[in-house]
Amino acid sequence: MELQKVYQAIKAENAELIAITTDEPAVVKKTENQNRLGFVTLSDRNRQAIDPYNAADPFNPRIARPQYYIIDESGIIQWKFLDERKVGRLPAPKVVEALKNL
Repeated sequence: MELQKVYQAIKAENAELIAITTDEPAVVKKTENQNRLGFVTLSDRNRQAIDPYNAADPFNPRIARPQYYIIDESGIIQWKFLDERKVGRLPAPKVVEALKNL
């Protein structure tokens, strides 16, 4: 996972990384274990975060499209990136760059 490669740089900016997916909890746990993820990945099978943030892939609503948010300590979104489809991914170093620019 590309975000895993920059996770320490994210932490160095006093930030935390949380991933949200439509995958079943068992799949999430397996992925975390196989990839030795240091960050939290949450299963949103009921789409409680995915739907309000309009994160469903417009061409395949069963899956979420890539979205990245930097939310400050007050809960205010300071930066975001929304991709059109699941196939698009923002290069992980861009997230670190955005953190540094805030």
